[in-house]
Amino acid sequence: MRLFTYELKKILSGAAIWIFVGLCIAFNIWTMPNVNHLELDTTKPFEINVFEDYDTSQIAEIYISAREMSGAPAERMRAKYADLQIVVEQKAISGVSYSPYFGEDTFWMHFRLFNSAGLIGRLLFQGILLAVLMSLLAIGYEQINNTEHSVYTTKTGRNILRHKVCASLIASIGVYALISIITFAVYFGIHDYSNVWSSSVSSGFNFIFDLTAGARPFTTWQSFTVASYLWASIGISLGLLICFVLMGVIIGIFSKNGYIGFLVLMLISAFCLLMPFLFSESSYIRYILFHTPVGLGLNSGMWFTDGFCGNFGFMTLWRNFELWGTGISLLILIAICIFAVKRFQRVAI
Repeated sequence: MRLFTYELKKILSGAAIWIFVGLCIAFNIWTMPNVNHLELDTTKPFEINVFEDYDTSQIAEIYISAREMSGAPAERMRAKYADLQIVVEQKAISGVSYSPYFGEDTFWMHFRLFNSAGLIGRLLFQGILLAVLMSLLAIGYEQINNTEHSVYTTKTGRNILRHKVCASLIASIGVYALISIITFAVYFGIHDYSNVWSSSVSSGFNFIFDLTAGARPFTTWQSFTVASYLWASIGISLGLLICFVLMGVIIGIFSKNGYIGFLVLMLISAFCLLMPFLFSESSYIRYILFHTPVGLGLNSGMWFTDGFCGNFGFMTLWRNFELWGTGISLLILIAICIFAVKRFQRVAI
């Protein structure tokens, strides 16, 4: 515990980290609209049930035709939207379409909070940057201060990497929580959500605009209220944040240089964005490669939905893609991290 505390202090004692935290908070507050939206109508229900005659099979065929899909991926696309049709029929019966949400201003209010360009996406991006910087700082601290030969030549020093990993995780989650709490406190002080927390995010007022399929209802696989959707989005954000901490640790161990490690991570992130487009629209590999932590992080506005076409041409064939993508990424990165730590304990300095 003493070593863990010492490693945590190393990370959090850097002035640059706290300057960056302060800049993130200041930027988030500065970019918020300074208009109080108490005048928004949060009581008038939507007039029709948009899910009553909603045929999801048409959406599937539009995508298949537009992307010239064939074979197994095309059938998987049809199967996904056949499953979504069952959810749509349940939403039609439950009447979530009538939920008031923010009335005519629902689209933009939902966008500002949940989209990748909104608060959730912005906080995730800032959290990831800080997580990568802190993990690289933790792993490269001894090299930066020229103490690796005195630390890593001892038995305790060889095992210290485990404490560095734990400290990086705690520091990253803690700093992300700090930025989020302050940002949300200011945001919800400006925008009154007290009357919409129990509203359904699948309100008829809420819709998505897809360049391929046009405007259509915002449809989630689960029955989310605004409050539960916010907590679910924060949960996925934390999962992705941990993924990037582990990536920073792994790259830091192998690169042995924080600056080079950061550059390598940026190159890997760019490669993750480009990789899917190296495969055809009818290849399963293309759709699997969309679900890296990088791809999922850039498309927060699509989480828990059918995965409509979002940023960078993102497309999914699977229900709950954000859970599967984050979960599998975590398992793979944990395994690689364990391997890297064990290898470090044996490798010559």
